[in-house]
Amino acid sequence: MNDFFDYNLRHPLPQQSPRLTEADHDELFKLFGDASLPAATMPAEMADGYLTACVVGPVPVPAHEWMEAIFGQPTLPVCADPERQHRLLQLLLQRHRDIAVATAVALHDLTPDQLFVPLTSEVDAGERITPYQIDENGNRQGDWDCKDWAEGFRLAMLDHPQWDGLTNNPKNFDLLAPIALFAEGYNPDQPELQIDEKANLPALLSLSIYNIRSFWKLHKQTHAPALREARKVGRNDPCPCGSGKKYKKCCGA
Repeated sequence: MNDFFDYNLRHPLPQQSPRLTEADHDELFKLFGDASLPAATMPAEMADGYLTACVVGPVPVPAHEWMEAIFGQPTLPVCADPERQHRLLQLLLQRHRDIAVATAVALHDLTPDQLFVPLTSEVDAGERITPYQIDENGNRQGDWDCKDWAEGFRLAMLDHPQWDGLTNNPKNFDLLAPIALFAEGYNPDQPELQIDEKANLPALLSLSIYNIRSFWKLHKQTHAPALREARKVGRNDPCPCGSGKKYKKCCGA
């Protein structure tokens, strides 16, 4: 039994609620740092990446499913403190709504206050290794900006095989390039690129999210099943209502 399913039935968000403020975002990150959360809980930044992929992806992901993935269990977290538990889940639900509202706006209609921006945390200078270093397996060492966010997005893609409709076509790789760049921390095709020195690169994540959202919107339109024209019923045919009478003496009278 997934406890999050029952929680969402009992605690739906209000129909109208303001967007989360910067203070709300800070509170969300603080709540994710609670030591009493399950050990498998994603970091707040990773959870935001996962949540974003669930919003802009190919199929709607029910809240109880992405909550279970984020906390690594089907049971509610922080059960010893119901108020903190409720606040954490409500902030997550509101963040989900904020992402959906922001990414539903077409790029050409966006205003600065509507722009979707990933929630990320500052990297400790002691954890950042620059110029970057790669181990024998091709993995970058240390930490870098947007690393956890991009990894969370990637995990959501792996959890939902419908993403294959995008990832299986090499022509679509550019859509995911910014996410892959921050997930890896460097570009194997441009090893001289130091992403830590490019202040404008995180903005590419926002742009890629809008492009991915547009891709799936178009994909759904072009791959929608064609409606079959209903067979015309002759006046002397049996009535399709199942009465046993001829159509002309029943529904076609």
